[in-house]
Amino acid sequence: METAELNIRALGIDPQDATIVTRDEVTYAKPDPDLFIAAAEKLGTPVETSLIVGDSVWDVLAATRCRALGVGLLSGGYGGDELRQAGAIRVYDDPADLLQHIDEVGGRR
Repeated sequence: METAELNIRALGIDPQDATIVTRDEVTYAKPDPDLFIAAAEKLGTPVETSLIVGDSVWDVLAATRCRALGVGLLSGGYGGDELRQAGAIRVYDDPADLLQHIDEVGGRR
């Protein structure tokens, strides 16, 4: 939580109102899927039905390794081809671009 605290504060998130998983809570960091599996467990949802958004090949590899859908963002410095090669089902410029195309990545019931 020590390293995450600065970002959480900058985002204006109250840790009491959010589900947060930090590197301190898992054995291995990305590209192992431990962080995403722990987050899904805390949220009470199967990781296999989760959509994981990341801006690095390590995020997308970890998503693929836990059988979740990985979506890549170009804001992390990796190219679209790199993110797709790592397993991203879609790649967007940034979070705003993803929100404009959210219907492309969500499932329907």
